[in-house]
Amino acid sequence: MLFTVQDTIFQYQIAIVPLLLSMIFVFLLLRQCIVRKKLLLVRLVFSFILCFVCTLLLAFFHEFLEKPNLKNSIQWVFLSLDVILCLSIFLFTDLSSSKEQFNRDLFQTLNQTKYYVLVDKKNRIKEISTLFLEDLGLTEHEVYKKNLFDVIEKKYRIFKVNGTDADKSDLNIYYSNAETKTSQMNLELHDDQGDVIAYYFNETPIVFLGSIRGRMFVGDKKTSEELVGMEKNLAVSAAELDIIKSRFMSILEKTTEGIFFTDLTNKTIWLNDVLTKNLYLNEDTLSIQEFLDYIHPDDLAMYKTKLSMVNNINPHYSVSYRFHIGSKYVYVKEEGTRITNGRVVELCGMIRMLENYHYEKTQSDLDSVLGEAEMLAGINRLYQEGKEFQVVQIHMANLEEINKEFGRGIGNMVLSEYIKLIKRRYIDSNLLYRISGLDFIAVITDVRKMQHLHNDLHNKERILHVTLDYSTKKVQIHANMGICYSSDAKDAKDVTKRTKEALRFCTNPQFNSSYAYYRDIR
Repeated sequence: MLFTVQDTIFQYQIAIVPLLLSMIFVFLLLRQCIVRKKLLLVRLVFSFILCFVCTLLLAFFHEFLEKPNLKNSIQWVFLSLDVILCLSIFLFTDLSSSKEQFNRDLFQTLNQTKYYVLVDKKNRIKEISTLFLEDLGLTEHEVYKKNLFDVIEKKYRIFKVNGTDADKSDLNIYYSNAETKTSQMNLELHDDQGDVIAYYFNETPIVFLGSIRGRMFVGDKKTSEELVGMEKNLAVSAAELDIIKSRFMSILEKTTEGIFFTDLTNKTIWLNDVLTKNLYLNEDTLSIQEFLDYIHPDDLAMYKTKLSMVNNINPHYSVSYRFHIGSKYVYVKEEGTRITNGRVVELCGMIRMLENYHYEKTQSDLDSVLGEAEMLAGINRLYQEGKEFQVVQIHMANLEEINKEFGRGIGNMVLSEYIKLIKRRYIDSNLLYRISGLDFIAVITDVRKMQHLHNDLHNKERILHVTLDYSTKKVQIHANMGICYSSDAKDAKDVTKRTKEALRFCTNPQFNSSYAYYRDIR
């Protein structure tokens, strides 16, 4: 008997579960209507029908059980109802409620902080923020389903749209044919007193099934005082841009450097007059392909690979290659940076020729390097002035090997590049002297640069082992340095003698460094 009662209760549970689910469904839909402040008629009718069906089936459930031929079928009916109700609850309540809660919070924020209006495809107002209504001096009832531009003209006269003269008729025509893309609408308005104000709106079309159903405008209002301030800021910015432009043009006219701009978007390259002359070109603007045609075929793949690695993260680059001028190829060095304004991407920088130097006769910056007599006179002058300085003798240890392996032309370029590096990093007042084909004397008078040299030597002797790229060739320079402080000697001959001793000490194969300070070995 007990088993029969329990079995009956279990059977009734099958009928009760759909009813409970249908009641939950009705409750959630009612809550959703309250959140949205709108009657969801179709969903409510559907939920009440399901609830009525579940109630009716429960009422006649006993009769169904007494008919064995319907018992299995009715169980499948209740199981189907369970599935339908679970899916309905999931699709029509949970997700929709979250979305509506988000929309309610969003609209509440817009209502309090922005000039916000939602219009249909005929520009009739469907929703509008309190802030906008307060500015217009109207109520929601007065503007609902009214044309937006008619409503605005109840208080203001539309004067311009996006800087162009227009009235409300022009706006209605434009927004009846506008494309389905986000844009801006800046309305310049006049009030009854003749003061100018402006609405700055971001417009977002509302699209359904490929056609515009309406638009949403969100923005702010600017008063005449704020507009005057904006105009002043624009005038200041324009003046600053004019100054920058004038400075840039003056630099281009006066510079002796070869400057280029490569427009990667439009595939063109512009070169200033200096570079056009140095490269023996007939015009200052070329297509990128025309410029590439001048590069040596063996260097072209390397050049393209180098430029392909330039991006926003690594915008700077440096590359050497052979460029055809007249009837021969010469080595040039290109150093540039990638820049963009969001529409156009450019490479800008400098290209300079790497001269082909000769020991007997130079045609380069080394012409200005003085000899031993000038060195002794300059150092004695520093002693007389009581200045603290360093004397550094530099010996190009592997220049002869470079000449043999790569040719004297490459060797001379290596020498020039290395000496330029030394001058740029450590030397003031052009205090660099050549005492033989492989040896130079540098005088450092800046205490900070003395420390800079010391740090570079201690950092894996980075200044003594330098790699230079010439097209596809990588040339390694090895140098030795002997260094003496002015306080370690009494005059020019004495300090240079002790500097030479330090150099001789560090070139000893048993010494484990390529440099030596005299005060450390005395």
